[in-house]
Amino acid sequence: MTVHIIKLVVGVNDLEDFFQLQESSCFDYHGMSANACNTRYKPKQADEILQTGGSLYRVIKNRIVCRQKIIGFEQIETPDKGTQCAIIVEKPIIQTIVKPRRPFQGWRYFKPADAPKDRGIYLGDGEMEDIPPEMENELKEAGLL
Repeated sequence: MTVHIIKLVVGVNDLEDFFQLQESSCFDYHGMSANACNTRYKPKQADEILQTGGSLYRVIKNRIVCRQKIIGFEQIETPDKGTQCAIIVEKPIIQTIVKPRRPFQGWRYFKPADAPKDRGIYLGDGEMEDIPPEMENELKEAGLL
């Protein structure tokens, strides 16, 4: 079973703000474009997350709006917070069907059964790589989204 993580995004108003933040902090991680999300503790199930292809789901303004595939975990030293764990994620942001989620502290494991379905890769400025709006409405009516 795939193991995912869910974490709040603080200080952004919407997916576009998050996209811009990720664009500005992108770096090379073993030959891949990546971003990092720092947290206090490394998940105990880190190996399982990597082996099963887990993702980091993100909550913005009390709504799950996107995910990024987790590709690594690194211990880092920061001058203000000491030792932390950097959750390394792939650069592409996969927009999900919006799902409400109450605030919480830190991160949580996230069951695949609770995860919203994907909508497509977010390209910025409200644009997605995938589903055209007309097709999305038809898929919703058919119960597939």
